Amino acid sequence: MDGLVVLILAAAASAIIIRLMIALAPRVGLVDHPGEHKQHEHVTPFVGGFGVVAALLVAVAALFFYYPAQGTAWLSLLVCGLVMFLVGLADDRWKLSFRIRLVVQAALAFLMVYGGGVSLTSLGDLVFTGDVSLGALAVPFTVFATIGGINAQNMVDGIDGLAGTIAAGTLVLVAVITGLSGSGATHLLAMATLGGVLGFLWFNLRFGTQHRARTFMGDNGSMMLGFIVVWLLITLTQDTGAVGNGRVEGAGQGALISPVAALWLFAIPLVDTLSVMLRRVWLGQSPFTPDRNHLHHLLQRAGFRVENVVTTIGLLHFGLGSVGVLALQWGASEGLMFFAFLCVFAAYLGITARPWRFVPALRAIHRRLNLTPAGNCGVFFGNCKLEHVEQINALIAPQLGEKTAFRTRLYEQTNPDGTPGLRYAVVEILLEDEAAPLKQQVDYLRLIRKALHPHSGVFIRSYVHRDPFNDRRATPLSGDERFEKRSRDRRKQKRLLLEESFTYVHRGRILDQDVNLRVAHAQVQAQAAEKRARALAPAPDTIIPKP
Repeated sequence: MDGLVVLILAAAASAIIIRLMIALAPRVGLVDHPGEHKQHEHVTPFVGGFGVVAALLVAVAALFFYYPAQGTAWLSLLVCGLVMFLVGLADDRWKLSFRIRLVVQAALAFLMVYGGGVSLTSLGDLVFTGDVSLGALAVPFTVFATIGGINAQNMVDGIDGLAGTIAAGTLVLVAVITGLSGSGATHLLAMATLGGVLGFLWFNLRFGTQHRARTFMGDNGSMMLGFIVVWLLITLTQDTGAVGNGRVEGAGQGALISPVAALWLFAIPLVDTLSVMLRRVWLGQSPFTPDRNHLHHLLQRAGFRVENVVTTIGLLHFGLGSVGVLALQWGASEGLMFFAFLCVFAAYLGITARPWRFVPALRAIHRRLNLTPAGNCGVFFGNCKLEHVEQINALIAPQLGEKTAFRTRLYEQTNPDGTPGLRYAVVEILLEDEAAPLKQQVDYLRLIRKALHPHSGVFIRSYVHRDPFNDRRATPLSGDERFEKRSRDRRKQKRLLLEESFTYVHRGRILDQDVNLRVAHAQVQAQAAEKRARALAPAPDTIIPKP
């Protein structure tokens, strides 16, 4: 019950503080402008960390009230959290060097060890040889792990709602573990932090009529949140009274879960960050160079909307954490679970290191799930038997809302022998990702399918453009003979653009329609007949015998 009360208080405090800071942020310059590697198109406050700070204050107050004997640990936690927040806020405002951030993070890790009594002293039985004790390496290893955890949490903060959703998944599992085991202090900290994240997600997630984030977490929130998560995971997996003067409640009673479980609880930030950094080093770049090769970027290139990306990665992260914890509870050895985690990391690295193969595979999954692509509502009409784009437009227009524009293109495939092949059409409903709710686009596809029902044989699906950056089929690479051969095989059937139109609709009624006849149908038939005649005509030097 105490944990639930702390959760509610922290969520309320977080939401209130963030709402006040959203109004104040433009006056003090705490806003994020579009540009560089950033994807957002609007000036947005980065004040999410203020909500996490409010939750931390609620947590520390509760910890001092219920467990005053560990006051040194709670004071160290408060100092570390506030300093991490201020450094992140300075980085958001003035772009600090990564070296300065690393030095501060290392200093806070030392304070966590010697002030909070939280240290990695054992890695468990990772290699089937018994407990791996760190001994004199405990402190440096803790500092390294803390810096890695903080930056891993920071690096997944790439799209609306993702960092908060991932952190919430970890915190929910930690809260369940500590609640069932009776570790009261750690449970209160986990519940308070979870409340702070939930208060932030109310302004950061896209849902209902909120089509873009009203605030970002910023480095001020993501780095502080990463530090708290590291504190919690080390507390869960270690005898936290082994180092330092402070003792977290439960110290000396053994770890609640094995150390390898922490890898699974922090799976997505860890494997994604390591994979991206290894790829940067392999390409000769700094591991801290910003790029767009994280998992959420690849999903977006495949056509997944922000909402779909957050849901997919959030469920994957929560699933991996649950598998890791439950497998150990059901008797799986630590060495086996460590080997399984390495296999997950190797698979993740293998598929994300080749975006030109991974993105098309994701696109196929996206199509099979019948999801709507981001950016526009592209509709592909296969086996299209309609003769003109006007017929397609007449079916599409009544299904659309007010002030909508769309482009229609009608193609015809040409067989290798020159004869006309199947026709297909592509309709792009030009809608802004943030201006058009996902439900509206899904409804369009449903209505279009219903309108096409009388035309047997025609099927439709979502359509996504091929991007040469992701798909080698769009731009063959020189020197790869096997790929060039496959590319030539795929392009044996040429396509011919017959007609194209731009149509403007208001409340289902066509206001204007500009049709461009690229190739007349009679011309297509004439070209096909001419090709057949040339194929059947004898060669010029052939002697035709007299009858």
